[in-house]
Amino acid sequence: MRKLTLALAVGLLVAGTAFVGNASKVVAASYQAKVVIVVGQTQGATIRYMDDANRAAKVFAKYTTDITKVYSPYATWSAVKAAARGANILVYMGHGSGYPNPYLSYFQPNGDNGMGLNAVAGESSGAPAKYYGENYMAQLGLAPNAVVLLNHLCYASGNSEPGAGKPTLSVAKTRVDGYASGFIRGGAKTVIAEGIDDISYYIDSLFSGHTTVDAMWNKAPSFHNNVISYASSRNPGFTSQMDPNLDHPARDGDVYYRSMVSIPTLATDNAISGRNMPFASKSGSYYKLTPTRVVDTRPGHEGPAGSLVSGGGYNYQIAGVGGVPSNAIAITANVTVTGQTAAGWLYVGPTVDTAPMASTINFPVGDNRANGVTVALSPQGTVGAWYGAGGGNTTYLIIDVTGYFLTGTAGAGYVQFGPHRVLDTRSGVGNTGLSGQFVSGRHRLIQIAGVAGLPSSGIVAVAGNITVVRPSAKGYVTLGPDPTDTPGQSTINFPVGDNRANNVVVPVNADGTLSAVYIGSGGARLDLVLDISGYFTASGGALYNTLDPVRIMDSRSGVGVSGSFAANKAKTLQVTGHGGVPAAAVAVTANLTVTSQSFGGFAAVGPSIDASTNFSNLNFPVRDNRANGVTVPLTSGGTLDLIYVAPAGQTADLLLDVTGYYMGAA
Repeated sequence: MRKLTLALAVGLLVAGTAFVGNASKVVAASYQAKVVIVVGQTQGATIRYMDDANRAAKVFAKYTTDITKVYSPYATWSAVKAAARGANILVYMGHGSGYPNPYLSYFQPNGDNGMGLNAVAGESSGAPAKYYGENYMAQLGLAPNAVVLLNHLCYASGNSEPGAGKPTLSVAKTRVDGYASGFIRGGAKTVIAEGIDDISYYIDSLFSGHTTVDAMWNKAPSFHNNVISYASSRNPGFTSQMDPNLDHPARDGDVYYRSMVSIPTLATDNAISGRNMPFASKSGSYYKLTPTRVVDTRPGHEGPAGSLVSGGGYNYQIAGVGGVPSNAIAITANVTVTGQTAAGWLYVGPTVDTAPMASTINFPVGDNRANGVTVALSPQGTVGAWYGAGGGNTTYLIIDVTGYFLTGTAGAGYVQFGPHRVLDTRSGVGNTGLSGQFVSGRHRLIQIAGVAGLPSSGIVAVAGNITVVRPSAKGYVTLGPDPTDTPGQSTINFPVGDNRANNVVVPVNADGTLSAVYIGSGGARLDLVLDISGYFTASGGALYNTLDPVRIMDSRSGVGVSGSFAANKAKTLQVTGHGGVPAAAVAVTANLTVTSQSFGGFAAVGPSIDASTNFSNLNFPVRDNRANGVTVPLTSGGTLDLIYVAPAGQTADLLLDVTGYYMGAA
């Protein structure tokens, strides 16, 4: 990691020498908003930054009691992240680490556009800053409509380091957009960079101005009336603004010391009053949605662009995006990881304040993996994600929504079914549904209505499991209601030769069919298997009840069942009465994981299972931790059976994390 010059950005204001070490609280007369003030590691200049920070804290104290200071030498990333969660206003004073810069020709998202902090709490004032870039700022978990104030930074407002001269307008714009992006991913709706002046005006205006952030910024004492406004290239839906000081440039000619990236119409009253509400279980009915990509963190895609860094939580707005209503309580979706730099696991759930005790996908390096999930949304309409791997590793995340749930009974209800196999194209096993392999680029229709005991009409969607068998080339399969040879989303990704399964909740076409297409190299072929474990109907059925994911079975530690699974011997798990699932539940949504398997095989879960069961939920080789979502009916006693199918004498461990349940009448 490059090191920035020790010179201060510009315009430090010298005041008293009060010092605050560990994160501390400042007491005032009333409470309104949560404020966090961070002073980074700036070597010999830290005391002067702290003076400015303490002066800002005194202004904040006129309006709120909730002020947390995180000052060097105790400003580590872990301290900043813990303090910032739920903050309405975050102030950072310290070194900037923007891009483009004179040190490296390429962008470093783990180090650029963030904070220069202490590598270790209590380190000496002369220690170099450790830079945490935009991928880390995205873990901040700020309150809805939060404001970030960046004061006395290089790069954040478009400026260069002192003495480096005036950057081109293009470079300045790139810096402004980039520096705001991580904070916006972390929940901010406004990021203001003030390079020279102090921030007292902004504090007073946020609490007493009763205006918009745009009007506030344009009335600042430092306003030069040279505004350059443009649609943010890094932050869709946001507006970037710069206000260069053309009349009084710095000695090196630089003029870019004021910027704002924001939703300009955001009311300041809303900025200081947002709250991350705690998760609470809700019940509702299902609404189908044409598969829609709502999150793709790879550069140049739907966004928000930027990797997930291991060991931290990220929140992604789902409600109000891609056809999902703003009041949705849960979604059915396909979650994919790609571009991971290390083997690990991914968790997806409504909240992600701390390291989760459940998981959604397990994966090695270089393998795009997907999992179909039914997952609750937070009260803010977000899902949280956490990548578990060694420190500093990254991955990209893709979320394709296939349906959603709203409170009430106006939508479709879930009906228990099977599980039963409705499609198996393999020769020699008594073809079900279709015969002959799928050929790349050619969709095929799968009859659903009236098959294997399913009703002949009235099916809105089905829940089940899709399995690819012996693909001759790597690629993906898309399963959906509408026939297409060129799908925009994927349901399951796989390498060559790998039998792989994925959970689905997928809308059914009005004619009672589904369409599946395999996308691989020209002429590639595979077999496809589809098992159904329930369906949704507009008349009747059960409501979905959301849960924060809870692990109710782990054979490694004796949770739920005793000991590892011996091949071909089913075990019964009591589900109701555990993990928040009540006695009246008729089915659960969950995530099934296999680990420590001594031989490749498959696992199945259902209300009743034995070694002859003709369905599966999870296929795997040896030494490959794998996971898959399930929607599984329960017995009248609230139990389900699980089995590991492999040659006699083999063993495996299975884990089950419950994410919700079906109960009541839609």
